[in-house]
Amino acid sequence: LTNHFIPRDTYLVGEVNPNHLDYLTAYAMGKPYLEVRELDAESSRHMETLSDSFDTALVCNVLEKVTDEQAVLVNLFNALEPGGACVVVVPNRPGMFGSLDEALGHRERYSRERLRASLTTAGFAVESIEDFNRLSVPGWWLNSRVLKTRHISRLQQKILNMMVPLMRGLDRWLPWGGQTLIAVARKS
Repeated sequence: LTNHFIPRDTYLVGEVNPNHLDYLTAYAMGKPYLEVRELDAESSRHMETLSDSFDTALVCNVLEKVTDEQAVLVNLFNALEPGGACVVVVPNRPGMFGSLDEALGHRERYSRERLRASLTTAGFAVESIEDFNRLSVPGWWLNSRVLKTRHISRLQQKILNMMVPLMRGLDRWLPWGGQTLIAVARKS
């Protein structure tokens, strides 16, 4: 994902997983604008030096895994400069919580209302919350809620990846909400 957002003047990638840190550190070689550091957004100690440092924070698939989401959101709020944006990606549809979520370390799936309340409580002004990825909802539901599997097979992943380009234009017309939410919130 980092590759899609560089180059920038400065870009900080924070990660707690040692394997991801090793990979990102190697990836950052020769990219002076890309800083990689162990960064636990839930820890005030890790975040205190970043006060008013960033124009944008991108938080992908983090909130559903942490024990104190408000600590993460408040730390991110404090790390943003005034007017800075926080883009948050979380799993949608609480009723779809199942075995795949458990295997991924999720403690919950969000609704729009739940995500909006969390962001607002942390001090953010929510600009938008959109859902996406409707195409994968039936497969996720089948695997996670009915079959109760703990992983999606490579065959299923290949089939979904082949269908995405064909179905991309139809995704927004499917009669159910997306599997994922993206929120844009701003530090006022």
